[in-house]
This record gives sequence, structure tokens and C-alpha cells, in this order.
Amino acid sequence: MGGVTEQSTAGRTGRTGRRLLFRVILSMAVGAGLVLAWTWAYESGFLKSWLDSTSMSTFLLLVLIGLPLALVSSLVVAGPVLWVLGVRPVWPIILLGPVVLGLGLYFKVHEPVLGWFSNRHHAEALLAAVSYGLVGLVTFRR
Repeated sequence: MGGVTEQSTAGRTGRTGRRLLFRVILSMAVGAGLVLAWTWAYESGFLKSWLDSTSMSTFLLLVLIGLPLALVSSLVVAGPVLWVLGVRPVWPIILLGPVVLGLGLYFKVHEPVLGWFSNRHHAEALLAAVSYGLVGLVTFRR
């Protein structure tokens, strides 16, 4: 008979667990990669020289236009990368990951681990990895 056996259930459970692990690890890598890429762009002088020379009105323009553009460009990069790597669905990770990261930065949940790193941005990348990974875990569907 074609009933459900213990072996077929274990095979499905193992496959689901591997898919979940794959989703969480790739989400973490993409989140940390985005923060490190933006940090590199700032630290290398690409963005830093421009931001250091801005006035308050230019800074407000940056916050109102530049920040949303940065988020959209991060979504445009993260979505296709996760899609190509086989993570499905992608949209919760790319939309909720930055929100969870922003909340973590606002509440300074990464402050206790700052001493582990020589650079503050590395702690922020760790927070991004945890944020994106948490969203990948919570939004997983069988």
C-alpha cells in the first residue's frame, strides 16, 4: 500500500530542515553583505567625502531622497541574489530584513558585542545577519 511510512516522513522532514537552514544562512549572508558593502562605500571615501561636505538642507535632501534610494537599491540587489540562490519566497526577507535591522540599530541591540570587533560596522553587519536570518526563519513556509 502507498501509505506514509516513517522513512518517507523522515526524508521530507530532513529536506524541509535543509531548506530552512539554507534560507536562513543565505539571508544572513546577504544582510551582512549589504551592510559591509554600504560601509565600504562610505569608508572608501566614495560617500564620505560627499556627506562631509553637505549642508543641513543637503542632509535633509539626502535623508528624504538618498536613504529611500539606498533601501531600494539594496532591495534590487538582495532580491535577485536570493532568487538566483534558490530562496523562495524572497519578498519577506528583502522587505522585512531592513525593518528588523533598523529596529535593532534604533534600540542599540548590537552595543553589547561592540567589544568583540575592532570596527563598529562589523558589529552592525552581525546585527544585519541576525536580522535577515531571523526574518528568513520566521517567514519560512513548508
